[in-house]
Amino acid sequence: MSHVLTFYYDVASPYSYISAKRINDVAGASNVTVEWTPFLLGGVFRSVGNTMPGALPARAKYMLHDLKRWARAWEIPFQFSESFPHNSLLAMRALTAAPQNRIQDLSLALFKAAWADNQDISKPDVVSAALGDMADDLLAASQDPSVKDRLKETTQRAVEAGAFGAPSFVVGDDLYWGNDRLEMAVSAAASRVGGTS
Repeated sequence: MSHVLTFYYDVASPYSYISAKRINDVAGASNVTVEWTPFLLGGVFRSVGNTMPGALPARAKYMLHDLKRWARAWEIPFQFSESFPHNSLLAMRALTAAPQNRIQDLSLALFKAAWADNQDISKPDVVSAALGDMADDLLAASQDPSVKDRLKETTQRAVEAGAFGAPSFVVGDDLYWGNDRLEMAVSAAASRVGGTS
């Protein structure tokens, strides 16, 4: 038996990328199932009055060094994107339309484009290339009002769960924010499997 950890992420977020590359190893070791849940980070920021960390020069400088440290520690290919901050609206709508059995690999492909290959994921051709064989269907679906509404609803659910940034992990009623809380969130989910919480 496994317990679900909800992983809220936006491919525009470099720390979400680091988490996305780590989460299978961390969760799998504890028999925790991950529910990959795309949301719109800009929508979260607007809802809670937050701003992106890179807006503060001192924090932006630290963030770059910190991301490189995480990437080295986990041997994750990483290049800080020259097109940061990304407009990920098209990408996140496409992922919202993706079938559940493909959402992980499609998300990782978009993360790779943004944070390993230094591509501008606001461009439809970049998104299309990352989506591969599903590009035509998902790009068409991204314009469907019902898909747009689903992304808004998912973003609102994250806010209601307490999210104010990305990545956010939800276990039961508890929210854990940030790549460095991944292990803690997985541990909490694993403890539910054992019936200790």
